[in-house]
Amino acid sequence: MTIMQKRVAASRIQVRDARSDDHTALLPLRQEAINALRRIYLPADEMPGMRRVMPRFDTLVAVVDGELVGTLEYTLAHTAVYLQGLGVAEAWQGQGVARKLVDAVGGLAERYPLPRLELCTIRETGNVQVFERLGFRVCEEAPSTQFVGAVGQPVSEVVMMKQL
Repeated sequence: MTIMQKRVAASRIQVRDARSDDHTALLPLRQEAINALRRIYLPADEMPGMRRVMPRFDTLVAVVDGELVGTLEYTLAHTAVYLQGLGVAEAWQGQGVARKLVDAVGGLAERYPLPRLELCTIRETGNVQVFERLGFRVCEEAPSTQFVGAVGQPVSEVVMMKQL
């Protein structure tokens, strides 16, 4: 795709809050993203009886001509907006969908005002470089205690931040 074609495609991307009627379309998009990650890493065995308490995340979707092409979950934390679950349909990767979603969350953060966006990713996915192109920087890296590589090898969790 040429630069001009990418600009035209990016101009058609609309970002909005997910609605209840988006649920059916979000399932295959999320599953596509999870399947790609599960080829690289898996959740480590959890201790019996241990239950993680997760905060409530809101969801944004990216839409082109009525088709859901991307999603991003976020929650407001004490000093930042925490991101997770960025997924872009394979056919739309490299066309500005992730940037539009991250920029939309950045706009929300500035209204509160929260000074930064934060996320955690697994280095072995290649997503560190993706997030660096979106303006994030690595703050911390450590061997993961929650995930292992697809064949049981160690993987690294990387905490990243973007100042607004």
